[in-house]
Amino acid sequence: MANIIYGVNGSGKTSLLEAIYLLGRGRSFRHRDLRMVVNHQAEELVVSAKVKKKDPLRSHQLGIKRGASGNFAARLDGKAILTAAQLATVLPMQLIDAQSFSLLEGGPLQRRQFLDWGVFHVEQSYSQLWARFQKTLKQRNQLLRHARIDADSLRAWTAELVPLGEQISAHRERYVDGLVPHIEAVAKTFDGLGVLEVEYYQGWSEKMSLTEAMDFDSKRDLAVGTTCHGAHKADMRVKVDGMLAADVLSRGQTKLLVYALKLAQATYFRDKIGESCVFLLDDLPAELDYHHRQQVVSCLYSLGCQFFVTGVDKKDFEVLVKDNAYQMFHMEHGAITPG
Repeated sequence: MANIIYGVNGSGKTSLLEAIYLLGRGRSFRHRDLRMVVNHQAEELVVSAKVKKKDPLRSHQLGIKRGASGNFAARLDGKAILTAAQLATVLPMQLIDAQSFSLLEGGPLQRRQFLDWGVFHVEQSYSQLWARFQKTLKQRNQLLRHARIDADSLRAWTAELVPLGEQISAHRERYVDGLVPHIEAVAKTFDGLGVLEVEYYQGWSEKMSLTEAMDFDSKRDLAVGTTCHGAHKADMRVKVDGMLAADVLSRGQTKLLVYALKLAQATYFRDKIGESCVFLLDDLPAELDYHHRQQVVSCLYSLGCQFFVTGVDKKDFEVLVKDNAYQMFHMEHGAITPG
């Protein structure tokens, strides 16, 4: 089901998407500090919604509250929850907005986050594994930053970090192997993307084990005060006709490829879990011509997912969704009305 939200710039369309995003992630996609999202005339923000699934037993009531002073609370079916991972499990979602170009044009962090979203949703144990890895990496880096290092302690943290990093890398690599056929299939439905290749870089030389790589570069770790090899240095390289996508694609082609990657990820998720995730598309018409918008919308409908799309002109959408189920809403001065 498509939900179209149109209105002039500054009317509040993106804020509506942000509210939905808060329910699924517990944070904003526009501000690092969630206190910035609270209206300066209010003491807190509250967002709540019913999440309906095919299986009624998996339907839930979600709610979050954030105070201007910084306090945060989230509830699932009336019970307090402590982690954003619980929100993401109940309301998995994909966001495509003006910052989504960073998936291809930005640093490795954005691509690791893309991979970790996928692995998190198909591997139940991944969240706990990732938390243990992050905690251990933080402890090792703190030790490396000390003026005088206890060699035995460093060896102990390294010995704990290595198997965690190898497990994370193995999960990611399997995920990429499963994702690639979906990327290829989705890309074929879009014109002008060329031949795609996706390569996974694990974060250390393929010629060495992680233990060997860390031993080989141990002096560098000590010199810079941080761990230079491991799963936290991984990357996903996307190539078009043998060249890095970010180097050869136009702005419109780059956004189209981002759509292809996200839609492929959602398709893989549906095939593995049996459910569809929610899509939030901020300003779909931007950077895409009508022909490619039509291809994107057709792919979204084929997924059977619920998606929320914003734009300025109602006419941009009426022709795109006319033969499918949809709801149209007008946003003005922060108020939304059907029509």
